[in-house]
Amino acid sequence: MLKFFTAATLLTTLFFAPPAVSAELTPYETHYKVYRGGSEYGEAVRELKQNEAGRFELFTETEISLLFLSDRRRYWSIFAFEDGQVQTKFFEYRRTGTGKSRGFSAVFKPDEKQVVNAETGEPVTIPWGDDLIDEASMLEQLRYDLQTSDASEFNYRVIEGDAEEDHLKYARQQPETLKLPYGEVEAIKVVRVRENSSRETDYWFAPQLNYVLVKMQQREDGDEVATLLLSSAEIGSVETEAAN
Repeated sequence: MLKFFTAATLLTTLFFAPPAVSAELTPYETHYKVYRGGSEYGEAVRELKQNEAGRFELFTETEISLLFLSDRRRYWSIFAFEDGQVQTKFFEYRRTGTGKSRGFSAVFKPDEKQVVNAETGEPVTIPWGDDLIDEASMLEQLRYDLQTSDASEFNYRVIEGDAEEDHLKYARQQPETLKLPYGEVEAIKVVRVRENSSRETDYWFAPQLNYVLVKMQQREDGDEVATLLLSSAEIGSVETEAAN
């Protein structure tokens, strides 16, 4: 379930300020198993909900453990969706587990053309632009763009969990048939385009499930780092089942 967290008093306004137009994204809840080298070593969840005022609330969590190491990462995003565009209102990231814990939360203020650190109240040193969104809701924008555009490439400007700006580029590939813990699905493959990097990240979105993410794989120097596979999905108010 979606829970809130550090800047609760700020969220009252963000939750219930009505959007200019009705939203066009489909809420869902998806669960995943995380594998490495064929062995399961974690789980993940994505949940997209819509509140009474039409704002979207996104929660994602990935939790993995390997021997004595553990890593838990959570993202929260509140955003409007108007004219086919995500408009972030609030974003939070928390990382806990082995090593140092990290976190960041921010309020997006388009009238003031700035992003503000929700914990300190200080502006984040990232140039404002109407195209700036958070890294968690970026996948929702990509999910929508795959449905409504025939483009082969997609570009996004995001703020990440370390409070830094990044420019992300993705390329659409051919559809593939996947065999997942959930069942067999047809999915569109999308690859993250990086320059001068040994890291690779691929995504698969299933049209039959309203283009939700069904698989993600990360590799470093050609070796698998992690593979995330869909295990269950509830789209809208109807729980979906696939034939195995």
